[in-house]
Formats: sequence, C-alpha cells, structure tokens
Amino acid sequence: LVRSRGLGDVYKRQVRNNKMRRLVILFVLMMSMATFAQTSDEGRISIQAMMPDGVISVEASKNLVTRMQRMLVGNGYGDNGYVERFVLTAKVDITSKDIVPSTPARVSEKMEVTFFVGDIVENKLYASCTVSLQGIGTNENKALISAFSKLNPNQKDFSEMLDTAKGKIVDFYTNHCAEEISKARTMASVGNYDEAISRMMAVPNVCADCYDKCQVAATSFYQQKIDAYGLQQLNKARNAWMKSQDAYGANEVAQYLNVISPYSSCYQDVEKLRKEVASKLNADELREWNFQSKQYEDSQTYKKSIVKACRDVGMAWANNQPKSIAKTIIRGWW
Repeated sequence: LVRSRGLGDVYKRQVRNNKMRRLVILFVLMMSMATFAQTSDEGRISIQAMMPDGVISVEASKNLVTRMQRMLVGNGYGDNGYVERFVLTAKVDITSKDIVPSTPARVSEKMEVTFFVGDIVENKLYASCTVSLQGIGTNENKALISAFSKLNPNQKDFSEMLDTAKGKIVDFYTNHCAEEISKARTMASVGNYDEAISRMMAVPNVCADCYDKCQVAATSFYQQKIDAYGLQQLNKARNAWMKSQDAYGANEVAQYLNVISPYSSCYQDVEKLRKEVASKLNADELREWNFQSKQYEDSQTYKKSIVKACRDVGMAWANNQPKSIAKTIIRGWW
C-alpha cells in the first residue's frame, strides 16, 4: 500500500510538471508573438493583389499586379502570405483606341481602371474606386503596360478606398472574432491544424483584442498539431525498435524521432527511447547514433522558434490553396 501510494504521488508530480511545462511554453510563445508582431509585417493588414485570368494579357496582368503591390505597400499595407482572405483586384475597361501615325505605328488607348477590395472568404466587396489612364505602345499590350506605369501609389482616391476597406476589415474582426475562433477550433478538432493556424495568424494586430485571442488560439492549435504528430512518430519508432534492436533498427528509429518537435508533449519519452537505443549499441554503432542525435539537436535549435513555425504553417497552407477559386469569386464583384 505504501509503495502504491508512493508511485501515485510520483505520477501526480509528473502530471503537474507536464502541465507547468506546457503553461510556461504557452506564456513564452505568446510573449514572443507579441514582440514579433511589433517588429515585422506580420501584424499589418495583409491584402493580396490579384488579377483574374483572361481579363487582359498575361504580361499586362503581371505588370498591373506589381503596380497594385507597390500601391498597397505605399499605403502601409502588408503582404504576409495569407492569400485566402482579403484581395485587391482591378477591372480594365478600354474606352477608346486609336492608331498613332508614326513609324512604326503605335496604339493609343484610353481606359477606366476600377479597383476593388474585398473578402473572398465571405465574398464581400468592401470598397472600390476608378482611375482614368492613357497609354501608348507598339501594340495593345504595350499600351496597357504604358498606362499602368502612370498609376500613382499616393493617389487620393486609392488611399481613401483602402481606408474604407481597412475600417470594414477591423469591424469584421471586432464583431466576428468569437465566430472565427470557433470555426478554427472546429477545424483543429478534426485534424485540420494547418488551416486553423492559418485562419488565426491572418488576423492583423490593428484588431488588438481579437489579434491577442487568435494568437493564443494559434499557439494552442500548433501544440495540438505537434503533440499528435509527435506521438504518431514515437509509436512508429517504438515499433521499429521492437522489431530490430540493432544498428538497422536504430537508423529507422532516428528517422522517426528526428522529426518530433522538442515542444511535443511526448518529448520526454523520445529522450527515454534514445537512451534505450544507445544502451544496446556497440561502440561503432553508438558513434553513428550519437552523430545522428547531434544533427537532430542542431536542427531543433532553429525549429524552436514557435512564432516562425506558426507563421510558416499558416503561410504554407494558404499558399497551397487553389487561386482559381479566388479568381472566380472576384470576377463576380463587377
């Protein structure tokens, strides 16, 4: 009875220690995220410049997207890679086209370029403005590019349009923050951790209260992600070692253990398995095992930035989504 009670006390202490360890990690991560947002573009409202396919030529379209990106940056907006939400796009209407008598002949085009800012997730148009331009070139494509080169990032109408959009973006997160977090939790509950993290990391810090809550949520989802993945890989490593407790098995074990985050809740068990493997190897095999372990430790030094890890997960998920869906949605805005 005394022995059982002692083991129970040890177990309780381990549980308390694990909980305390995770609370400390969460606190450090939240503080790091706050600092990171103040010293990078991550906290700014991110608007992605995008053109639908087939509206104008590919070359002219790429040129216009580049101009729109400059206009966004010039007005204080970031592009943090989360492309699935807020978009700036444009519709080009040619109002007149003339052939200039010269050698070689040149094309002169007058046009109305209407810019739109909206939310492609909610399919809502937030603001728009129209700019008149004229361009001359050796063909219609060159004339378009010539016209786009005259776009002024500081143009009043453009700045006012972005200010209007910014106000609506802030209102959206102010009024729908709990709903956004709830949706992300549902995603995480079915294993869609990357999508959940991306949704939370996309919230700009101008929406201060919602931003703080979403950063905490993103950290929690990332912890769930590395815990689930870590346990999966640890079980594979254990099975590999049970089947082959030799140098071959050790090499397979290392492949599984070397992808487990040091922040995973199963990390203590990872270390125990490493020691167990090391105790069964001869001198030459042990040197190879220690070499692989050192490589792992070196790689984890870089991976220990959870702020960057959350950002990278969110960006990777967003950028892997098919842009064709977004381009179809924005064509419906005009």
